[in-house]
Amino acid sequence: MIDFRFTIKEDLEQLPWLYAQTYYGTSEITTNATGMVKEFERLSKNDDYIFVSAVDSNKLVGFCSMVINHDIVEQQKPIIMLWNLRVHPDYRKQKIGKGIISFIEEYGKKKGVEFIFLGCDKKNKGAIKFYKKLGYDQTLGFCKYL
Repeated sequence: MIDFRFTIKEDLEQLPWLYAQTYYGTSEITTNATGMVKEFERLSKNDDYIFVSAVDSNKLVGFCSMVINHDIVEQQKPIIMLWNLRVHPDYRKQKIGKGIISFIEEYGKKKGVEFIFLGCDKKNKGAIKFYKKLGYDQTLGFCKYL
């Protein structure tokens, strides 16, 4: 049984490997594990940074990070930005991603969030199809690397 929860420090031990798993295989991305734990501890003190884990027994099988942005101009309602959604390769196509997104959406509703924005590689056709199936619209969003 998969447990969807807010990330705990122990989940981080498996996160570098999970994060390196991409839709096209394993990337060359490396994670500074010590720095990751320090950032997690620092950001966890701020209620606007939330991390979600999907765990099967003690195995991290999914992860996503989110930031709550506060709009001061238009409706003054919070907006969630999702980043780093990953699902363990052995657990894909088992509704883990959907479970993580549902967990986040329910949390957002409780916080009065107006909408969720997420980033996705335009070449990741599977993820684009997945997000569209969940009702996400692809009309907004630009990215520039600095």
